[in-house]
Amino acid sequence: MIVTKSRLLDARICWTVLLAFCLLSLVPAQGRASLVESRLASGETLTQRTVELTKVRQALEQDVVAQRLADFGLSQEEVAAKLPTLSDDQLHQLAGLSDSLAEGGILGTVIAVLLIVLLVVVILKLVDKEIIIR
Repeated sequence: MIVTKSRLLDARICWTVLLAFCLLSLVPAQGRASLVESRLASGETLTQRTVELTKVRQALEQDVVAQRLADFGLSQEEVAAKLPTLSDDQLHQLAGLSDSLAEGGILGTVIAVLLIVLLVVVILKLVDKEIIIR
């Protein structure tokens, strides 16, 4: 009886293929990473610049800001013409400042602290505690 080895399942071929696949798995695939723009449900792309332009335009629509710009001798049309020419850094800075303008700046913080103090006083009065300041 003669035992014939199948050439397909020869151990040397299996080890060679296994070694080749192991070596190929160590070679990294070329990967690419980049920032992707946001998209709205309508499919419109939304860049950071357009978001910041919208914030600045909303801040410029406020009466206080418009009056202050008028005091400096700038009209709404001049400001609107200047906005698209601003660099990304300048636009980011203006958007950050308009955020603090919308929050009320320091005035909002002062009002919040006064409301908290008033709330504490009312609670203490409701539980019949006296507040003595010397």
